[in-house]
Amino acid sequence: MKNTVKQIAILSLAFFSIALMAKENIKNPNATSVVNTKVAAGCAPSVSQTDLDVNNVRTIIMGGGDMWWNLEDARYEIPKGGDKHSMFAGALWIGGVDDGGQLKVAAMTYRQSGNDFWPGPLNTTTATITPEECSKWDKHFKLERSAVEDYVARHGIDPTYVIPNEILDWPAHGDAAQGQDEFLAPFFDANGNGVYEPYDGDYPDYNITGTNDKAKLFGDQTLFWIFNDKGNIHSETEAEPLGLEIHAQAFGFAADNEVNDMTFYNYKIINRSTLPLNDTYFGQWVDPDLGYYLDDYVGCDVALGLGFCYNGDAEDEGAAGYGFNPPAIGVDFFQGPIADAGDGIDNDRDGVIDEEGEQIIMSKFVYYNNDFTVTGNPESGTDIYNYLRGIWKDNVPMTYGGDGHGAGAGSTTNQCNFMFPGTSDSDFPGQEWTEVTAGNIPADRRFLQSAGPFTLEPGAVNTITTGVVWARAKSGG
Repeated sequence: MKNTVKQIAILSLAFFSIALMAKENIKNPNATSVVNTKVAAGCAPSVSQTDLDVNNVRTIIMGGGDMWWNLEDARYEIPKGGDKHSMFAGALWIGGVDDGGQLKVAAMTYRQSGNDFWPGPLNTTTATITPEECSKWDKHFKLERSAVEDYVARHGIDPTYVIPNEILDWPAHGDAAQGQDEFLAPFFDANGNGVYEPYDGDYPDYNITGTNDKAKLFGDQTLFWIFNDKGNIHSETEAEPLGLEIHAQAFGFAADNEVNDMTFYNYKIINRSTLPLNDTYFGQWVDPDLGYYLDDYVGCDVALGLGFCYNGDAEDEGAAGYGFNPPAIGVDFFQGPIADAGDGIDNDRDGVIDEEGEQIIMSKFVYYNNDFTVTGNPESGTDIYNYLRGIWKDNVPMTYGGDGHGAGAGSTTNQCNFMFPGTSDSDFPGQEWTEVTAGNIPADRRFLQSAGPFTLEPGAVNTITTGVVWARAKSGG
């Protein structure tokens, strides 16, 4: 296990530079009330499912803010074609508190209670959307970089060349009649007139020529889609919506090295609300079922912003299992939101406080049990917001060691930000805390990585980038 987790950490660090993008934001306070006005657009849940399958991974990406499953079973197959899966589900979690003390949360898990996200871009003035627009946008736009390279090489030169539909149908612009943003999916504007014209040399915005340093699309294969949290009542969290529009990319690279076993996720998160949101956290929720799902452990590497899952015993048993020398899988927080100016916190843990444009990397790592105890499955928006802040369902903060719930209410003894960090938590030098040292029995695991707190200002744009890394040692357990 140590060999494989070490590989995961090395790979995560080596490919940290893959994530680059824009960002923007600011501030901070506290509260936990949940109010739901039950006013909604009436959008139906997303049903879109599209494969990301460019390399050694085949996984399903959903249109409603969740991924890695098909609403029934795990669909993160690696190696591709091997019928073994290393993830079960994942989703964005976002929460904060407005100036009136009202909690606002958007999150997804298994859709058992409902949904907090729906397809499509919002009206930029009213932060609303119609059911018809939700239905229209319930899809992914799937691109192969090679098709765009072919366009650049042949368009206007080869008279036999026919522009493929995925380039012609690229959703570059919103519908002005619906009040949507003029610019949606990024494109290279050959003549600089601000209009997407594929017949005149415009194309989806990869850096095809090598001279477009501000390109906004990534990967050898890219899924682009847009979703929001205003399409209907938040039936998953029963919390008030935030007014978010999210432009998402899932992408991968075909390579002859470890990148071939990775997938990446980029979210451009736009706050269409007219009010600020305080104490905001963005989180990546993960249900990792590493082959056979009942023998897993989880942990994190604080410096890398990496959460990972590994087998809790020597053999990953059963038809779904990977057998002996099972793999490990990790989720890396490559890029987080921008910290509030002057917050006095070293949010990116680089030894410098309050530098300009400082990002918040993984600031909490929480594991919870698949049960309904105070350390178990969240049952409300308040529970989800607590987990984003590293607080249990009974309002007790996480504490270092054991099961993370070792202190009573109000205690700050050994309060911590990261569960099972091994020896990587600098707040506890010389100490080691893992599921092994805690004596845990391997079982079904979930974990959450979050970044915050910060102030989500009206109109703010944040870019979040995460990556899934995977490695398997040939020996050593």
